[in-house]
This record gives sequence, structure tokens and C-alpha cells, in this order.
Amino acid sequence: MNATISMDGLWIIIDSLSTKNKKWLIDKLQLSLSSSKEAKEILSGIAQSAKEAKEGKTFPLDTLWDQL
Repeated sequence: MNATISMDGLWIIIDSLSTKNKKWLIDKLQLSLSSSKEAKEILSGIAQSAKEAKEGKTFPLDTLWDQL
């Protein structure tokens, strides 16, 4: 038997969890992501973007959109 759930449905379930269970889920997701090379690259990119934003090295969204 296959069960499917929408992302909205999944979010409702996650949002209803206790703080302790949310923390457990975060730890499991971080562990899973950290083992993936692609995830490491994504997390590294996010960290770099946050660093650049903190240093004021950001572009307006219009400029970024035009570059894409």
C-alpha cells in the first residue's frame, strides 16, 4: 500500500510536533544533509551568502534577476 502526502500536509504534521520532537527532527535532517556532498555545497553556499550579506556585499533583487 502506497501512502502519499502533500508538502502542505507534511508541514501541518511537522508544525504540530512538540519542541522536543522538532529538535530531534532537525538533528536527523542535519545529519542526513551533512552526509551528502551536494548538501554540503548548498550549505556552504548559504553560509557564504549570509557572510556576504552581513558584510554588505549584496545586490538588489532586480539586479540579481537581470543576471539570471
